[in-house]
Amino acid sequence: ALPQMGFRTVIFDEIQELRHGGTEKYSAASLLAEECERVIGLSGTPIYNKGSEIWNVVNILDFHCLGDWESFTRAWCDGYGNHLVRDPALLGDHLRREGLILRRTKQEVLTELPPKRRLVQEIDADDAVYRELMIPAMEALRRLRDARTNFDRARIEDEICQRMRRAPGMAKAPYVAAFVRALLEGGEKVLLFAHHHGVMDAYRTALASAHPVFFTGRETAAQKDRAVDAFMTGKTDLCCISMRAA
Repeated sequence: ALPQMGFRTVIFDEIQELRHGGTEKYSAASLLAEECERVIGLSGTPIYNKGSEIWNVVNILDFHCLGDWESFTRAWCDGYGNHLVRDPALLGDHLRREGLILRRTKQEVLTELPPKRRLVQEIDADDAVYRELMIPAMEALRRLRDARTNFDRARIEDEICQRMRRAPGMAKAPYVAAFVRALLEGGEKVLLFAHHHGVMDAYRTALASAHPVFFTGRETAAQKDRAVDAFMTGKTDLCCISMRAA
């Protein structure tokens, strides 16, 4: 429907989402862009993995501005159909010189941004809880010394890493919850990050009265969307987020 509505300008935010051709999303974006006089893409990360992704991205802005796929890969990549760009810096210079990319670095825009405010709040921890939870980690360290294969060593190291993350998080959780309650009572909206599910469960219990929403590896995509919507629209002032899931 959008191409039929007579738009003259389209701006694609996070245009790197169009780095893969052949998808329905890409086809829809291409149809819309064809009908517009001005097409702009915004991104802090124009490509994610393969350098050739930039061809798909700028193709939305100006069709075949880098030639067709075969000529692009022949000129800029390691041969026909290859995704590896031989000289990324040179390609970047070409894109900027041709006006296909207008780049502003962080240093260039810092003077236009408000000053950063960072307040570090020291939080207490329960040493007894920490020591108890670290006992299995110490036992795993002893097993690590006796590990005979790289596979066993990697598995034990991962176990130690997980336990060392969980222990301080659980030891601090009651004090973090108390600090968050104070922020909420002061009218603040709070994003509360944690790494371990056990820590999330502690927050779920301690902060239940605040009706928090959760964005972790346990929720479905629909549940995550509802959590974000609830936080953004003011239905809750507390969103607990997994550092990995987000």
